Amino acid sequence: MANVVPYSFGQELLKGSHNFASDTIKLALYTANPYTTASTAYSVGEANQVSASGTGYTTGGNSLTGNAVANQTNVATVDFSDTSWSSATFSAAFGVMYNSSASDKLVVVLDFGGTKSCSNGTFTISFPDPTSGSPAGTDAILSLTS
Repeated sequence: MANVVPYSFGQELLKGSHNFASDTIKLALYTANPYTTASTAYSVGEANQVSASGTGYTTGGNSLTGNAVANQTNVATVDFSDTSWSSATFSAAFGVMYNSSASDKLVVVLDFGGTKSCSNGTFTISFPDPTSGSPAGTDAILSLTS
């Protein structure tokens, strides 16, 4: 499976629902993907979210920081600082980015390409360099090419 961009995301962008420079964007972790392209919002009750019981993970995930919106020639990009969970013991195969400042609207479902595990260590999500790719910026976690 590949990353999933919900159909509603483009419409929400055009409505001005997302301000990636200032809104609180969160990343929740899942063992299996509960969302489809028809999904519109994050739900705390969705099946398969990483268990919060004694694992170093909090239901709802982490708030992403370092929000940076930029223009790389003809590519608009969004970047975030890497995020991590310490004292973590869990496995995750998907990350769900959602906008908690805008009624938990979904942004993207990230496919990790398999299950990634951590045992009493630090589980880190590293975001790609927002200037990389050809043309520059196309490897950013979120990019729009004009």
